[in-house]
Amino acid sequence: MQIQCISDDRALLGESPVWSAAENAVYWVDILGKKLHRTTLHPQQTHTWDMPSFPGMVALRRNGGLVIALQDGIYGFEPHSADLDLLVSLEANVSENRPNDGKCDAAGRLWLGTMNTVDGSRPTGNFYRIDPDLTVTKVRSEYRIPNGLAWNPENTVMLHTDTRANVVRSYAFDAPSGACGAQQDFFHFDRATTGGVDGAAMDTKGGYWAALYGGRKLIRVLPDGSVDTEIPLPVSQPTMPAFGGQNMKTMFVTSASQKMGDSDLLAQPLAGGLLAIPVGVQGHPVYPFGG
Repeated sequence: MQIQCISDDRALLGESPVWSAAENAVYWVDILGKKLHRTTLHPQQTHTWDMPSFPGMVALRRNGGLVIALQDGIYGFEPHSADLDLLVSLEANVSENRPNDGKCDAAGRLWLGTMNTVDGSRPTGNFYRIDPDLTVTKVRSEYRIPNGLAWNPENTVMLHTDTRANVVRSYAFDAPSGACGAQQDFFHFDRATTGGVDGAAMDTKGGYWAALYGGRKLIRVLPDGSVDTEIPLPVSQPTMPAFGGQNMKTMFVTSASQKMGDSDLLAQPLAGGLLAIPVGVQGHPVYPFGG
């Protein structure tokens, strides 16, 4: 399997890759570097915008442009002009928190987790739903590192994790209302030995693809919780996968270089880069924000 690095920007904490078919490009962020990137495939090049605070995630916006979660709220962003427009404040007075992982569901609602930016072991984070009319609902609280957000192809199950809890949980999901119901354990992992589930993506067959941060690999978990695919990676800290490319059969994976010493960086020259991996399954569409 050929793994290609399509952007070697050495991100401190690369995250939130999202495919833009209209631009044949991947948007992604470097949270700790406070940067938003756009990597085009043809020609292969990366454009970067500096952000005023930690950009936890980025998503396409239904009527054009992007939506990006910064430390004090949710912003609209226009790549052509680099204009940022505050849509709704979120934890603006919680200086120790930052946004971490987020995506939009099929109805265009944005789901976003926050975490403690000083001490990741402190459960000060929350999980929010932001509706297209910009109504904010706190869904759950006491998160340490919210991650792994995805929905099954039928939009009846939402998957989510607190990485430090060592388990991905499934929630019965009511797509029309956005309500989360009964909770079950879906997939157990051991952060200390195999790496922790970070970001995730869903394929059209219901396979849950997760980046194992510290585990140097990408895994595919079947709906019954068993692992049927493992892809070793040239980086020890992969952070999030996203489908894109022709026929949605390329996996784009962000990675991190934070907390790596000189010898580690020498051994892993692609750490912090954006990887592209051909996979034999089609990705489920990722939806834009409706607001």
